[in-house]
Amino acid sequence: MNAPAVKTPPAIDPVTLEMLWRRLVSIVGELGSTLRRTSFSTVVRDIGDYGCAVFDAGTRLLAQTPDSTPGLCGPLGAMLRHLVALHPPATLAEGDVLIGNDPWAGSGHHNDVTIMVPVFRRGTLIGYVITCCHHVDIGGRRATTESRDNYEEGLRIPALKYHRAGEPNADVVAFIAANVRSHETVLGDIGAQVAACHVGAERLREICDEMGWASLKGLADEIVTRSEAVTRAEIAKLPKGTWRHEAKIDIVGGETVTLCTAVTIAGDEITVDYSGSSPQVKPAINCTLSYTSAYTTFGVLCMLDLPVAVNEGTLRPIKVVAEEGSVVHCRFPAPVFGRTAIGTFLPDLVYLAIAPAAPQRVCAAAGATPMWGQYMFGKRHDGADFAPFNVSSGGLGARAGKDGVSCLAFPYNVGNTPVEVIESEVPMIVEERSLWEDSAGPGRFRGGFGQRYVLRLLEGELGPVGDVLASFRGGRFIYPPEGVLGGGPAPRGYLSIRGASEDAGRQVIVRAGDRIVSHIPGGGGYGDPKARDREAVKADLRNGLITADHARTWYDYEEA
Repeated sequence: MNAPAVKTPPAIDPVTLEMLWRRLVSIVGELGSTLRRTSFSTVVRDIGDYGCAVFDAGTRLLAQTPDSTPGLCGPLGAMLRHLVALHPPATLAEGDVLIGNDPWAGSGHHNDVTIMVPVFRRGTLIGYVITCCHHVDIGGRRATTESRDNYEEGLRIPALKYHRAGEPNADVVAFIAANVRSHETVLGDIGAQVAACHVGAERLREICDEMGWASLKGLADEIVTRSEAVTRAEIAKLPKGTWRHEAKIDIVGGETVTLCTAVTIAGDEITVDYSGSSPQVKPAINCTLSYTSAYTTFGVLCMLDLPVAVNEGTLRPIKVVAEEGSVVHCRFPAPVFGRTAIGTFLPDLVYLAIAPAAPQRVCAAAGATPMWGQYMFGKRHDGADFAPFNVSSGGLGARAGKDGVSCLAFPYNVGNTPVEVIESEVPMIVEERSLWEDSAGPGRFRGGFGQRYVLRLLEGELGPVGDVLASFRGGRFIYPPEGVLGGGPAPRGYLSIRGASEDAGRQVIVRAGDRIVSHIPGGGGYGDPKARDREAVKADLRNGLITADHARTWYDYEEA
């Protein structure tokens, strides 16, 4: 007996393909807006520290939120494949919701909790919707790089069913609630993730219903194949060879790690190899390979400037290599809480390596790396707890033909909490947020400016009750943001508490009346400063962005 013929889906015409492709991008945008509207925390609502994506039934990435942080979007594919490996499609049912946050499975650190919903249509699995959010608390030691191993960093959630067939798994919910401090906020944000995923699932079903498709496979094939071809064609335009860069990075305690980068362009593929980088370290700044890959890939894609949104096809020609046991590919149970202290540097290192071969495609080092921010945990006089996380950014490095952008969160791409929100939720006042003069690396094109950011805890009835546990993020205290192709460096960063210089990453106690002052560097310069346009130097002087001494030293410029 002959087997029945398999019906080949009809080819998708170009107009329909473009409409559906854009629709997928719109769907992940709707996921993000749903998440922000329904979240309980400022971390998601105001900062936007989340990632959302949709995949086909074969776990191929179709679209991800374009305005999300790479550290949360980038590892979603790895996390999805981990969840599916432990919960194969045959074990999944409509209404199931899976949860996990294991850094070695695809989470940056424990606070980044992933929620996944398998999408069924008429009993057939057609895809997956997945979200990841940074949560305000996950138990363990709070917001510190002093953790000695991964076990001290809070609740590590294995791949579990958070809902079974539409019903909450009460045991899992109760277990999470019992192990986090701000359980109402944490469970509220998880609920927002679930709601967003269900919105995405409904939108994927709508596409299949409207098109009369049994699955998304035909659409996914077109998107992935076309995107891979475009990406490979763009890579093929670049010079071939291997280019290297070595950078030293100061970490908590004044220690130094070395990151070695080799960028190889061969044919239509790019390989970024970190072999030779420092071994994993005791402070909690280590990166898992999925996190390293996420930021590296993001940096490469920015350099390529592709005309298509990120999907499985754009990722395939990019390879990331690192030695297991290194600071960029750490072994369990290495502590990883402050992984941004390493991971956010990686796009810079790719650009600094390849700058001689592709000068038009790179920028100098960013002063925003590593991420600067403030965690504070305490209690107000009205009895309410506060646990905000705020991000403040330095300047983007200069580019070929353009000055850098000031106070831009590159490459981690999150917002900063508005002053009004900080002051309404935390017993403190923002005394100053201003561009830090002379903070931009000099060059034919200067870097973007960093900022001076001053916080003060209020006193009396408006202030906190007792001590406040704080942890501050930041860096570049020893090694400043580098310039490129003759451009000069930006100044080093500086953090002070109560007028005394302070390291970043440790837990410290702050009290009513204390002032916290951050000087966040600008970006490095691009090209010879002496070649900078005289009118541009004059304009920066007139606007108070640089001093006369800076103009004289770097640009040989004297006011008439």
